[in-house]
Amino acid sequence: MNEIPAGRSATPTLPDAAYERMAQVLRAGLAVSLGVLVGSLVVHLVRHPGTTAQQAIAQNPILAYLTASGLAQGLANGTAEAYLTLGLLLLIATPLLRVASGFYYFRRGGERGMAAVTLTVLAMLLIGILVIGPLVR
Repeated sequence: MNEIPAGRSATPTLPDAAYERMAQVLRAGLAVSLGVLVGSLVVHLVRHPGTTAQQAIAQNPILAYLTASGLAQGLANGTAEAYLTLGLLLLIATPLLRVASGFYYFRRGGERGMAAVTLTVLAMLLIGILVIGPLVR
């Protein structure tokens, strides 16, 4: 019969503070990304007042900023479309950070099963974004 070491329960659980920190990651990421998106959208609309949604979609104003160098240059120049791209990237990164923090806390808390599931979800998200996404584009 396997005995449980002293100080350990049969079913490890994370402290409430860990769950709260993981929720804070989502809240902060969402707030920052929405702030960047709304601010840059307002600037874009002020600079291009006559542009319709159809024209914007046809022009794809963020296309030039989908590379690291293009994004860095656009941010340095203060281009609203570069900041729109940054806001979208932050919005995408938010759940990735949440899943990564979940893996960290589950692993740290000794919940191997949940850590494995969380790591699998993180891997699937990264494969979808970094491998499958570019193939679809």
